[in-house]
Amino acid sequence: MIVRDDEYLDFSKVPESRGVPTMVYYVAVIGIVGIFAVGAASIFSSGYGHHWPANTTLRTDLGTLHQ
Repeated sequence: MIVRDDEYLDFSKVPESRGVPTMVYYVAVIGIVGIFAVGAASIFSSGYGHHWPANTTLRTDLGTLHQ
């Protein structure tokens, strides 16, 4: 079978990348800011509802037996 010269694929050149789209950078920055925001929220809210040790916590005497 005879094929014309212009029908062959040219593999003599390495394809050049156009780089990373700018939207990828924006999404990465938003993701990193979100990670730090969740971390900060968990650190700042970690003390909420914790009363240890406090005088108002429930104290149960474990030394006496009821017979």
